[in-house]
Amino acid sequence: KFPVEFGIPLLMAALVQVHSGSFVDWHHFALALIEAFAMESSFKKWMNLVGKPRPDWYARVATGDPAVMREGRTSYPSGHAAETFMTFGLLSLYLMAKLKLFTRQSQGHFAKVVLCLVPLGFAAFITMSHVAAYKHDFADVNAGMMIGLCSAFLAYLINYQNPLCHETAARPRTRPLPPAPTWLKQLLGADAEAVSNASLAQDAPLVEQGIQDPLLGG
Repeated sequence: KFPVEFGIPLLMAALVQVHSGSFVDWHHFALALIEAFAMESSFKKWMNLVGKPRPDWYARVATGDPAVMREGRTSYPSGHAAETFMTFGLLSLYLMAKLKLFTRQSQGHFAKVVLCLVPLGFAAFITMSHVAAYKHDFADVNAGMMIGLCSAFLAYLINYQNPLCHETAARPRTRPLPPAPTWLKQLLGADAEAVSNASLAQDAPLVEQGIQDPLLGG
């Protein structure tokens, strides 16, 4: 499942870079994907400790296999729903920002909306297949969906601006460089000040535009 859930979003983000030519953008998307997975899997694992029988619980009991029965008590929340909505939800946010879906009206706007919703539709299809296979009920997949979407949105905000109301939402957030240590300043001499001020130069374009994010405050 991981090649599909992670490979497709990473491949789509890489194809976008053919147009923009920015490895930093792809790096931030991959970083957001890892961070979202860390948050989603943490919530899912902790909630699975409580345990809830799967719909096919009695069939698992009939096998007499302890491992099969133990795995059968991890129905809530659905891990597949959480992971698919996390990865493809993040891809949808990425496409919304790239297409400026909520910040700029243009021709073919509805077609862009449909394009951005395709990843979520794919996630919904994968999720419902597990309901049809009698491995989860609707409460399981709904909880997993919410965990995945919340993790994706939070991870996106860590690495990009808010895609719902920020003009520069498609631009990766800059990471300020840490202050140069004393030994490095002594080694560089006159160039030490340039190293210390590098992070300020990175943020200068956004500051000059005076754009503020209503949700994030900057």
